[in-house]
Amino acid sequence: MKFPTRRALAAALITAGGFASYWTYLTLNQERLLFDARRRPPRDLPDGIIGYSHRIPGGVVRGYIYQAPGDSVRDLLFYLPGRGEDVLETLQYARWLPAGMGFATYDYRGLGHSDGRPSEAAAVADASQFLLHVRRVFSDTRVHVVGRSLGTGVAIQLADLQEFESLQLITPYDSLLELVGKRFPLVPLRQLMRHHFDSISHCKKVVQSTKVLLAETDEVVPHVCSERLMAAWPGPVALQTMPGTDHFTIVECEETWLALCEFAQQNSEARLPVRVAQPEGAPALPPLSAAPAAPVEHDEDGSPLPLAAAR
Repeated sequence: MKFPTRRALAAALITAGGFASYWTYLTLNQERLLFDARRRPPRDLPDGIIGYSHRIPGGVVRGYIYQAPGDSVRDLLFYLPGRGEDVLETLQYARWLPAGMGFATYDYRGLGHSDGRPSEAAAVADASQFLLHVRRVFSDTRVHVVGRSLGTGVAIQLADLQEFESLQLITPYDSLLELVGKRFPLVPLRQLMRHHFDSISHCKKVVQSTKVLLAETDEVVPHVCSERLMAAWPGPVALQTMPGTDHFTIVECEETWLALCEFAQQNSEARLPVRVAQPEGAPALPPLSAAPAAPVEHDEDGSPLPLAAAR
């Protein structure tokens, strides 16, 4: 029997050391990598945006609520963003919302203007706490939860914690663990990953009317992953594919936002008596670069907190 040469042993040790170092790097930095965590410099908010925060160890989580000036909010989209998404940029699409439709979103911990370290549990807990605040502020408003990409896993878990009118998922996945596993086949992710976002398991308890929006082409979340999730859904799921879009541009498309609002309003009308016809035209949202002085940010207990001073 031939024994391996010293050169072969050295090569094997170097390879094993390389794998160990890579796995260690992924383990120590998985929150930053999974959430694409990046802080962003302070910026003014456009008119019509209400700042929100609640305290966490080491700082605050920040969110944003849009209400058109002089408009009463009858329905509100509670938006859970995708990986690394700049929600202040996403807020510009509120100009496509019809009259009577509000919008709320927030930065995950460690992202944007929120402090702390991101995690699956923290994202769900912060979403639930923020939604409770929204319900206190807009007590007569019907809430519709929208999750995008990474945020679909948060939205599905939120459905088990709170009641809301409808659930919409933009480019959802079946399990983040399985999705990442296809990109890193040689990494023991089940042992290393602390955040699985197993949407197939969590979706079993969803009772809200649900719609899935897919991009025409998606190399980040393949359609087969979304289809597996829909196949496991406990009830019927409406499906719409947005033509000419991919995983990133789907949220930049006006038709996507009109589809979200249409499904939300349909579910509201199905549950409540017919209301007076809503005025035509969508309220305009000023561009972020043309923002006035920073508004007042409110803590979850209602205490005013000047946004500029808090950052």
